[in-house]
Amino acid sequence: MAVDVLLIQNGAATEDDDENRRRLVELLDRGTAGRQPDLVLFSELATTPYFCGADDRRWFGHAEALDGPSVRLMQDEAKRRQTYILLPFYERGRVPGEFYNSAVLIDAAGELVPGILPDGRRVDCYRKCHIPDTYSYEPGLNERYYFKGGPGLPTFETELGRVGVLICYERSFPEAWRTLALQGVQVVLCPVAAYGPARAESFVYELRTAAHQNGVFVVASNKGGPETVEAERVFGGDSVIVDPMGEVLAEGPKREGPAFLRASLELDRCHEWATRFHFFRDRRPELYGPVVDQWNIGR
Repeated sequence: MAVDVLLIQNGAATEDDDENRRRLVELLDRGTAGRQPDLVLFSELATTPYFCGADDRRWFGHAEALDGPSVRLMQDEAKRRQTYILLPFYERGRVPGEFYNSAVLIDAAGELVPGILPDGRRVDCYRKCHIPDTYSYEPGLNERYYFKGGPGLPTFETELGRVGVLICYERSFPEAWRTLALQGVQVVLCPVAAYGPARAESFVYELRTAAHQNGVFVVASNKGGPETVEAERVFGGDSVIVDPMGEVLAEGPKREGPAFLRASLELDRCHEWATRFHFFRDRRPELYGPVVDQWNIGR
């Protein structure tokens, strides 16, 4: 089976939520002109600028409920275009005071695709689990002020195969990749807004390694170009689509946006990887206790 993917590498957003939504539809129009994809992916926090710098309460007012205007708009667009859409957005949770860095998967009928956590619980969308707070480079970021960590790493069962999601920072956690792979995920969608110099330099080879080690396709959309909220950040772009062998199928421009990438994901490549490489056969879970047992670390 082949899945035709359209990756949209977002550029700068504005502080006007309505304008950002209008721009997303415009990007869909440009990206799908002349060719209907099976799946469309935007970059991280596609409905807002990347605002995680100063502790500024006004940004909580830009968060939307799961049935808010941005999700409803993309449900209409997915149904009209007969395509799956992954929309990353700033979510206002049902519990007062809970906010998430989220991504909702919408199917070609305009319905939300539920995710299944490893313990069997259902979730309505993916909520970023690993939340950074770092000033190791300038300008820094303070996502923990704005986002609560999600409940786990779900899989999404679709007509296009089994899909997983990791958001930005999470690409650097091999345990998260392996958790998804062990649940049978074939495609990992990775919306990103990365701008630090070292992070930009490691971006592509980090994703190629994860794809190869876990036998999955990776579709990673990194925002590109300058954007100013409190301070200017130049997002790295360089979005990439990688197959299970670690081969790059498409790569976007650096530090520019918006941009569009297309690739056909031949899902049989996942089976080919499994018969060529035997990492899962040769795993020794009984040796890896310190990975999950926090009390044994360093003893």
